[in-house]
Amino acid sequence: MIPTPAHRGRLAELDSLRGLAALSVVFGHFRTFWLQDAMLHASTSSRRVFLCLTYPFCAGAEAVILFFILSGFVLSIPAIESRAQSYPVFVVRRIFRIYFPYLVALSAAILCDALLHGHITQSEWFNQSWNENIDWRLVAQHVLFIGKYNTNQFDNPVWSLVHEMRISLIFPLLCALVLKLKPAQSLAFAAALSCTALIVVNLFSLQGLFNPFIYTLHFIAFFVLGIYLARKRERISAALRQLSKLKRAACFILAALLYIYGGIFSDGVARLLTSYNTVFITEWMTALGAAGLVALSLSSRSIQRVLLWRPVHILGEMSYSVYLLHLIVLFALIHLLYGKLPVLLIDALCLAITLAVSWGFYRQIEIPLITLGRRLSAKL
Repeated sequence: MIPTPAHRGRLAELDSLRGLAALSVVFGHFRTFWLQDAMLHASTSSRRVFLCLTYPFCAGAEAVILFFILSGFVLSIPAIESRAQSYPVFVVRRIFRIYFPYLVALSAAILCDALLHGHITQSEWFNQSWNENIDWRLVAQHVLFIGKYNTNQFDNPVWSLVHEMRISLIFPLLCALVLKLKPAQSLAFAAALSCTALIVVNLFSLQGLFNPFIYTLHFIAFFVLGIYLARKRERISAALRQLSKLKRAACFILAALLYIYGGIFSDGVARLLTSYNTVFITEWMTALGAAGLVALSLSSRSIQRVLLWRPVHILGEMSYSVYLLHLIVLFALIHLLYGKLPVLLIDALCLAITLAVSWGFYRQIEIPLITLGRRLSAKL
């Protein structure tokens, strides 16, 4: 997930939308552990019922797509409004906003791994992390974002940060390029990026090779979609406001269904049509739903009232911390309390502790680093 820098005219409702998406990542990891441990021996029908009931609240993979679109949206607004930052200023602020908080969280995860590693549950997903002594070569790869490496070992949400940092380093150039295109052409450009990534990844797979940069190319497309929404935001919002409440409600339901379930539906269709990697197709269905939710968040007063409710907005402010820290808290609690407390109670404790720790991390780590980044960039 990419947090966004503070700027004039910050759209608070989008912060809140990001916070709700981050919470769905937390619930998604809770559900994964529950399925692979507490429900490991449950009947197939029971597992299906559990999945159906919890799926709308556990759209963790979908949330990452929303994060990319939101970042493309808000990072492009200064350039669209002719107040773009210079490249050194932009990069310095992004490093202090994304990378340094990540290093602090990574340090905490490494320390916990050193103290608490081992296999203690039946969950294959859980046992992918904190399962061995510290490999300092792997630590260096996490610090430098170099090569193909196991992002599950310390804090597995960091896989998305690899792509985010790469895209952040080229974003000013990307944004300048996209803004030279007509809006419709920028959408075609985004589709072309994903299609290129799809073709190349299958060529590599046929040769038994893998290049992680290919997926970065695919994710750039969602940043471009965010730029498109930012360019057209006033026109889109005006069009949505002219709709009746019933039609806006219908648009919201459609966007939510595409965001949550579009990937499942399109995955089934894609597998009937092609043997290629279907993730590129399914994620575009999710992206269309996410784009609709972003547009509605900026145009519907009913949605804005929910998003601007103070508890939801606080969640949005500390969403990056929640994203970075929740699995560190969960893994530590499982190592300490598994077999002593019910899994559901461990999850409840994890949620409470995650929110408390994330608020402290946001206030004591993120804000000071953001402030320092601004001061240093001001000297540039």
